[in-house]
Amino acid sequence: MLTGRRIYLKYDGYTLEPLKIDNGIGQEDPLSMVLYQYYNADVLDIPSDNSESALAYVDDTILIAMVDNFMEAYNKLANIMCREGGVLDWSMIHNSLLEYSKLTLIDFAHRSSSKTRIALQLPQRQIMPASFTKYL
Repeated sequence: MLTGRRIYLKYDGYTLEPLKIDNGIGQEDPLSMVLYQYYNADVLDIPSDNSESALAYVDDTILIAMVDNFMEAYNKLANIMCREGGVLDWSMIHNSLLEYSKLTLIDFAHRSSSKTRIALQLPQRQIMPASFTKYL
């Protein structure tokens, strides 16, 4: 299924020579969702203790930190992302680069809580807490 695939790029009526595609799965292929779930399954093994967890559906992943305060949660999430064997390493090894503009940080606390919410600092960017997000 993945052998002999090529892509043709066309700009303003000019078509470039075909380029070989040496990774990935065709978007139209009905098996793509199932195969990608196998492909990214080991990202779910990155959490290393009972206060860390991960959930995934196709190429959308949720990282969860269950701790006593936001600062601990942010430190734990940054660690899951950046440690050796973490999400950033997985991303590079699997040629599955993260879309940082789609990262969302959600804090769960009672709505009357006055706890200060700060940004999650990653090497690539700062993620501000959001009040909602959409998970597909």
